[in-house]
Amino acid sequence: MKISTELIVFDLESTSNQETKYEKPKVQTNNFIIEIGAVLINKNLEIVDEFQHFVKPEESITPFIEELTGISNDLVHKEPTWEQVASKFEQWALSHTKNFKSVRLCAWGNYFDIPLLRKCYSHYGMYYPWSGTALDCKTIAFLWCALSGRRTDKLSVEHLASLMNISPEGNYHRAIVDAQVQAKIIQKALKDLSSGYFLPNTENKPYDLLKICK
Repeated sequence: MKISTELIVFDLESTSNQETKYEKPKVQTNNFIIEIGAVLINKNLEIVDEFQHFVKPEESITPFIEELTGISNDLVHKEPTWEQVASKFEQWALSHTKNFKSVRLCAWGNYFDIPLLRKCYSHYGMYYPWSGTALDCKTIAFLWCALSGRRTDKLSVEHLASLMNISPEGNYHRAIVDAQVQAKIIQKALKDLSSGYFLPNTENKPYDLLKICK
């Protein structure tokens, strides 16, 4: 299968005003990126390169986030702020593609990572160079599950990876690990969906994939 544009599958870890997993605030805030992980997929759906960087936030990392991600205040204390990391991220992308408009960002759900990315660019008064459209990895995963007769009410990265026999190279809730897994999910889902039709099989079993050939 060949797609029309390169893809950057990325994931962000961030600060939060939640102190512990048992004490959820009425309104949760996620103000600053503390890690970015990204994987570049070319038009042939091949993984080309990876990018990872910690980011120093302008507020403290809470015990909840440290426990969830393994990222502490001490770990990011000497790291650059997003203003500097964004520049490195952009340079990395441009080393593989013609320009920002010829590549699409991809995130899981697009309701967290894309708004946070835009928020951090805005906070530092930086121009947002990426295309206004982004691919939603979770929507692609939903289609793969629905058309193969699988349940669609459990669409976490971990669950899809398990269904597709994808093993993480580290712990989930680390940006680079999640980005790597999401990239592999995109690879398999798009390849399967482009190969033919999913047809019903035995009850409660995934559908068979039937390729129609001329």
